[in-house]
Amino acid sequence: MAVRFRKYFNECKPVQCTGRRSRQCPETPKRSNAEYKTCGVWCIEFFNDSKQWQSLTFKDIRNKTDAEKRLTLFISDRERGQLNLPKKKAIPTLAEYSGTYLELYKNAKENTRNVKRRSTKSLVEYLGEYNLDKITPFVIEKFRLERKEKGRVADSTINDDVAVSSHIFTTAIKAGILVKNPCREVRRLKVGQTRDKILSQSEITLLLDKLHGKDRLMVLVGLFTGLRLGGVLFLSWNDIDFINGIISSSHKTGKLVSIPQSDYLSEELLRYKEGNTGDRVFESREITNAVVVRYSEHFSQLFKGLAIRNFTFHNLRHTFSSILQGELGIGAVVVQGMTGHSSLGMLQRYSHAQLDSKKKAIQALTDHVLGMSKKTNFAIAQ
Repeated sequence: MAVRFRKYFNECKPVQCTGRRSRQCPETPKRSNAEYKTCGVWCIEFFNDSKQWQSLTFKDIRNKTDAEKRLTLFISDRERGQLNLPKKKAIPTLAEYSGTYLELYKNAKENTRNVKRRSTKSLVEYLGEYNLDKITPFVIEKFRLERKEKGRVADSTINDDVAVSSHIFTTAIKAGILVKNPCREVRRLKVGQTRDKILSQSEITLLLDKLHGKDRLMVLVGLFTGLRLGGVLFLSWNDIDFINGIISSSHKTGKLVSIPQSDYLSEELLRYKEGNTGDRVFESREITNAVVVRYSEHFSQLFKGLAIRNFTFHNLRHTFSSILQGELGIGAVVVQGMTGHSSLGMLQRYSHAQLDSKKKAIQALTDHVLGMSKKTNFAIAQ
């Protein structure tokens, strides 16, 4: 055992000290002549039970004399077997703690679990070997740079990963493992707003001409109802009222959305029903997030194969709204009522005029799209 004057504080360790005081230095007391005291602290050093060199500092040790007095007490306690040395906490690596973190979300919604799992996998791939207390803002910045330059990952995805890492650190702080979250000092990357892709006249014609069977009908439902892909997959034949010409869906928001269907779409659905006797229209399996993702990837590749690039099934919903409002001048309230904001109670209070306005809007959309297709085909024939 011995006493030693340790020159630097813990806060100084990652900083290359020039021997001169600067703004980055921790606060130290001043002498009566307004000069700073020596930047350091007296400590007691000894070998612990594991034969490892350990250094302890105490707030009440102000000078060498105090340190030597405390050392005498330490020696006395050790000889009597009453020395209880503080045990250093074992800080897990990010890879080790990620399992504990993900376990907290085992009962969360599937989409939440998938987001956490994907981001955690990326974090472990790059930072898994780091102990949690060794991950600094600099390490996070390096992670972002490598993800962006080497991995060619979008800024929005990197922001999501950093957000998950921040939550991992916050969880570790609540568990008493850490005292500081390094992500607090990391700013989000600026993500430029991109305009949603809208189908052009020629692209709509291409889809109607080239697609067949189930793919074609799913695209028609998406284009003529504005339903999300999950909503289309969730559709059952009981959701379709062929007599009154209404399709109902409560997917995603939990609120019932009732959308009039045109005669054209109704005929296409009835024709498809002849060869499909199951309860669901398009998919008999349980509709999980993984199933929706596979369908989304399928349609993205399908559109890409038709030279319609950067287009997803969800963009059919944007095309639906854009044509109704932008090209046909349908009021925003009417369009909003067909894209996710109508409840059953509201529907029951609709006047005939309000319901008719929806039907007229859908019929106008169908006529417009089919008319565009005919004009394009005529132009090609010419």
